[in-house]
Amino acid sequence: MIILAAITFAVFFNMTNLHKSFYLNFKPFNCVPCLSVWSAMVMYLMPDNLVSFIATIFSAGIIGA
Repeated sequence: MIILAAITFAVFFNMTNLHKSFYLNFKPFNCVPCLSVWSAMVMYLMPDNLVSFIATIFSAGIIGA
């Protein structure tokens, strides 16, 4: 679940082009694999309910696009 949540978060973040803004144009924000790894490391420390919520929200955003 953590891997799914991290990948969907990174892909959705990349789809919205937030990484092209002035203040977020550096790694790990402009690199999908880098952002996936860092967000997975952070989500590893989160409660399972929150990780499931993040995976559901961002998966719906990707599928909806």
